[in-house]
Amino acid sequence: MEIIADRLILRDYTSNDFSFYEELELNPLSHKYENTAPDAKQIKENFLSILTQTTSDPREHYDLAVCTKQNRTPIGNVSIKLNWEEIREWEVGWVLLPEYWKMGYATEAVKTLIGYAFSSLNAHRVVAYANAENLQSEKVMIRAGMIRDGILRETRFCNQQWCDELIYSALEQEATLN
Repeated sequence: MEIIADRLILRDYTSNDFSFYEELELNPLSHKYENTAPDAKQIKENFLSILTQTTSDPREHYDLAVCTKQNRTPIGNVSIKLNWEEIREWEVGWVLLPEYWKMGYATEAVKTLIGYAFSSLNAHRVVAYANAENLQSEKVMIRAGMIRDGILRETRFCNQQWCDELIYSALEQEATLN
């Protein structure tokens, strides 16, 4: 699967992408706002699971390599998974290598995947969660057209303390207005 955006290609991973995926997951900034980072064994297991997702039917989880359109270099990961089938809610997430931060790539990838969810996955609602201290992720959610639903108080245990979590969403009817 490939989704083409203005400057990016969002595509399924192949077995050749493991070294990139490992680099992304081993970067300490990728998990700065999480309680734990995966170890080498978990990274390998997660990657094998991602490869298996591509043949699931129906597919309820997409982990896609974010690549530059110009030279197809992988720079990050964007994902979307079915959270709640009854209300057609999907959850989007993202991570980029730090050298590609603050260039609009995360926003473009998230916005593109939200559009795909509404046009191809029959989504009614797309949500994103972020540690309340992760201001960069909050900015991505806002720039991607998501609206803040609220704060979930002390729902994350991060860096040995309880942290609040932000929840943002985009709704199907809002996507048709844009």
